Amino acid sequence: MTDGNAEMSRRAFLTTAAGTAAAAGAAGTAAAQEGGGTKTVMVGPGGSLVFEPGTSEPLQVTPGTTVEFVWDSDNHNIVVDSQPEGANWEGHEPIENTGFTYSHTFETLGTYEYYCVPHESAGMVATIEVVESISTPAPSNVPTVPDSAKTLGVATTFAMVATLGLAFFFLKYGGDYEIEE
Repeated sequence: MTDGNAEMSRRAFLTTAAGTAAAAGAAGTAAAQEGGGTKTVMVGPGGSLVFEPGTSEPLQVTPGTTVEFVWDSDNHNIVVDSQPEGANWEGHEPIENTGFTYSHTFETLGTYEYYCVPHESAGMVATIEVVESISTPAPSNVPTVPDSAKTLGVATTFAMVATLGLAFFFLKYGGDYEIEE
């Protein structure tokens, strides 16, 4: 193997490693920046008289999120009961049936309360909260990692680093040894 080929191999190795690291970082950044987007609220899912999510606990979204309301049963509507000052949500007052969809993009921070006129007395009321960021509560039952798994992780990391080190060494110094007979 000549020095020119060794240099190209080393360069190719480093370029591939850097490209892989950059791609992994970009994918992580894109996942972390997921804001806005679309959320779905089922209207009367399975014939029940609720908005899901929203009735049992508020649906939290960030500004710019589009909420799509999907009718899963008949004879429902969306009437806005209260909303933050400056908000422009009008709801959807005509009664609609299964398969109908309606969307609204929420921009103004605050609490939006709404209900279904025919089923308000049955408890078909809901809330959407538009917040700066959605906090995830800390789970109460976080499993612990056993010491044997930690040891295995350290050993695996060492093996990977050693393999990459050997690969780099062979790429840099070559491996074409002529055996004299």
